[in-house]
Amino acid sequence: MVGPRNRWGLLQDFGFRQLFIATTISQLGSQVSLLALPLVAVLALEASNFQVGALTACGTIAFLLVGLPAGAWVDRMRRRNVLIFGDVGRALVLGSVPLAWAMGALSMIQLYLVALVTGVLTVFFDVAYQSYLPHLVGREHLVEGNAKLEAVRASSQVAGPTLAGVVIQAVTAPLAVTLNALSFAASALFVRRIRTREELPPRTRDTHLRAEVMEGLRFVFGNRLLRAIAMSIALYNLLSAARVAMLLVLLAREMHLSAGTIGLFYSIASVGSLLGALTATKIAARIGQGPAIWVPIAIAAPFQLLIPMAQPGWLL
Repeated sequence: MVGPRNRWGLLQDFGFRQLFIATTISQLGSQVSLLALPLVAVLALEASNFQVGALTACGTIAFLLVGLPAGAWVDRMRRRNVLIFGDVGRALVLGSVPLAWAMGALSMIQLYLVALVTGVLTVFFDVAYQSYLPHLVGREHLVEGNAKLEAVRASSQVAGPTLAGVVIQAVTAPLAVTLNALSFAASALFVRRIRTREELPPRTRDTHLRAEVMEGLRFVFGNRLLRAIAMSIALYNLLSAARVAMLLVLLAREMHLSAGTIGLFYSIASVGSLLGALTATKIAARIGQGPAIWVPIAIAAPFQLLIPMAQPGWLL
């Protein structure tokens, strides 16, 4: 249990501090991979637009394939072990990319598999991560813990792409993936240092995975508000994923921008995410939680129509 704290709050707690450091390292490493893997396909393998889109899909389809049963599976395991396994697994899978590239054996098939396996492990990591935090800090400190970790995520989205662009430009995209692999390995080491141990969750004999999944689906789609939110986010994510996949092709292949410039571009774009995280509570309090979901989407969407006008120089 977390005891009295000074102005550093939860960061003076050893267990949370290890999770905080692990999250910081892995988030920055993930930003490198976010640019490096597609750039490996575009620049090193001269992938087609369809192949780049398929690579992006492989990275996210895991949320569709195992997203529903993942929660029920994780409930049967010790979350700390799932976190370590997810980090180590992603480190090994990503580490195969620079190795294959150095041997002249890298292919799109391997990139598809790397993206798919990494996505599956990320699903389990994220589910375990969200359910482990209350156990680690206690529910009374959950808001503070989530706020600090969200600040890390938002900050890494701003600083990470620029760092990624510089690294990719300096050592090439395939070798830059090594940095991401090392970041996951380091994250696993810090999570392993957490002393807090969980008891294996008790399971009753009559509990079945399919029944738990169906119960979750009935809960979401049986609620009018949750159903509307889920469908809205699903449609937005579908179209956003298509935009993100082709945006990288536009910047790298059509506009011939360097990796450093592309990284800076994504960092500037991510400033909005940081500002949104800092102001979301105040905006929701002013206009209501419901409008705070759809109003930002409605405001932001028309600006996507400016993308075809982008050209090297100030028009970027």
